[in-house]
Amino acid sequence: MADPDHPPPYRHRHALVRFLNRRRRPIAALLGATALLSALLVLRPPPEPTDEVLVAAHDLDASAPLTDRDLTPRALPVSTLPEGALPPSAEPSGRSLNAPVREGEVITDARLSDPPALAYGPDLVAAPVRVADPGTIALLSPGNRVDVLAASGHDELRFTRTSSATEVVTDRPVLALPPEGDSGGEGGALVLLAVAPEEARALAGHAASERLSITIRG
Repeated sequence: MADPDHPPPYRHRHALVRFLNRRRRPIAALLGATALLSALLVLRPPPEPTDEVLVAAHDLDASAPLTDRDLTPRALPVSTLPEGALPPSAEPSGRSLNAPVREGEVITDARLSDPPALAYGPDLVAAPVRVADPGTIALLSPGNRVDVLAASGHDELRFTRTSSATEVVTDRPVLALPPEGDSGGEGGALVLLAVAPEEARALAGHAASERLSITIRG
């Protein structure tokens, strides 16, 4: 005699079959969707790797050095990144752009202009100095170190015999010697020096009323 508390196993199988028969269409649809999703996951390529680079936080021009507010890091697909893209660790603040850039544009090393005096110190600037005696410039080469002296003059070409020269800057490197055609019609000749900002202001002040000369250190 069958135990009512433990029905025979075949009754469970029959119940399962009836359940599946009643719901075969939804089950078939679910299995089909699962198979389709599995196929898509297999065929879909893995996500492209990205790298974090610096982009312009807003439209930028080349009129002022970059600040921390001008650039922002952004993760972009590696395949889209231009050569020389700057990572967030580059810290280009204080450097200048050589051309305007649009918001979101990736900043590369080619977009940055190195200050002319950077090789001699991060706080130095390039100052053009017009020397009274053009012949002195012929003795110079980039890398020479010079002192700049200022003295009052009677006229455009001579110093007064009684005036004593004032030392304006000391032991500063020569960056470049502009061609003679760049003199702009003024007397003397130009030399480009690496100086501190306050020295550049002093040179400009003396050049307005005095004649400048140089002595060569080496």
